[in-house]
Amino acid sequence: MKKIFIIFILFISIINAKTLHITSKKFYYDSNKMISVFIGDVNATEGKDNILAQKMVIYFNKNKKPIKYIAEGNVKFVLSDENVTYKGHCDKLIYNFLTTDTDLIGNAYVKKIETNESLSGNEIKLNKRNKTIEVKGGKKPVNIIIKVNE
Repeated sequence: MKKIFIIFILFISIINAKTLHITSKKFYYDSNKMISVFIGDVNATEGKDNILAQKMVIYFNKNKKPIKYIAEGNVKFVLSDENVTYKGHCDKLIYNFLTTDTDLIGNAYVKKIETNESLSGNEIKLNKRNKTIEVKGGKKPVNIIIKVNE
């Protein structure tokens, strides 16, 4: 029990370096695979960003720094970038800490709150650093709503 508590405290201190706060019904850490798994009503918050899902897996490098996380199962999110807020949903969300890419996969939908503009498609890739968005359709075409100034 003492060993589990020490691992949990180590995990929390690593995560708190980025101020990522996660709650869930179940938590599992595997030091050999360098992963942490959160299952059931997962709520992950970092600053103004918030992700809700049924499962989240965080992958760490050999220095125990998070390199990416994957959220799955009825994923809902609010992501912010400077003065822009994106709200949406998807089946699977993958965030890469190194590239700042956020991949929204399956039934992906994003709405820019400030302008009411939206995107939907099978896959949406957002990059905060480069300020780029890529949308791919699947069985359904890409759907984009853009506010046009008159």
